[in-house]
Amino acid sequence: MFIEGRVAAFISLLFIAAALLYYINRMRGGLKYPLRRLAALDAIDEAIGTATERGRPVFFTSGDGDVVAAEGTQVLAGLDVLTYVAEKCATYNVKLIAATSKPNVHTITEEVVRTAYAKAGRPEAYQPDSVQFLSDQQMAYCAATLDLMRKEKVAAAILIGPFFRPGLIIADGAAEIGAITIAGTARMSQLPLFVASCDYCLLGEEMYAGSAYLNDDATSIANIAGQDAAKLYAVALILIGALLSTAKVEFLINLLKR
Repeated sequence: MFIEGRVAAFISLLFIAAALLYYINRMRGGLKYPLRRLAALDAIDEAIGTATERGRPVFFTSGDGDVVAAEGTQVLAGLDVLTYVAEKCATYNVKLIAATSKPNVHTITEEVVRTAYAKAGRPEAYQPDSVQFLSDQQMAYCAATLDLMRKEKVAAAILIGPFFRPGLIIADGAAEIGAITIAGTARMSQLPLFVASCDYCLLGEEMYAGSAYLNDDATSIANIAGQDAAKLYAVALILIGALLSTAKVEFLINLLKR
């Protein structure tokens, strides 16, 4: 009836799904789930405040990945942060510049920014040219981004999403003009470069907590709680399996093979 080697995976899937449903119901019922403070996300308000004081724009880009590609979840995580950034910029009347490198991402980014301005109660302040499509070629996108940041003299640069070769160049260019730089990515090869070149950095899955952390969305927080439960489940299996194997009891090993 069951395919060998899939029973344990199916049971694990049921556990994770049950944990997610449990936390979603509890969060909607008013449960408060504590989230670890993230300096990079806390610094967003500081960066927007600095831009307000200087009368200079805030720059945002979700990288040079596509929403329909493997790195699509990173793009969406970046756009979740952009929702918060755009709403704050609308509230404080700070110019926002969002740069994109893929047509799909550009369309979504326009809608995200437009909706954020409407949510802030200032739909008339939205300017179509605040979201700019630069190029779908990596280095052309990089060069256009550098030129745009320097021309506009941005006070803050927020780079959250999948970044490839242009990542370090853009971050270094932002730092060169004195902008506060906040970056985040789940690409392991890019993280050391962002840590070295940016003022604040979101490491790996910290980036995915942006929506829950900034917007206090119950469903997003429930997803994080469910993921934490899944991690505890995995750690428990590892520890119990190690102890049983040490005692030469192979019950759990045999169970996981089913």
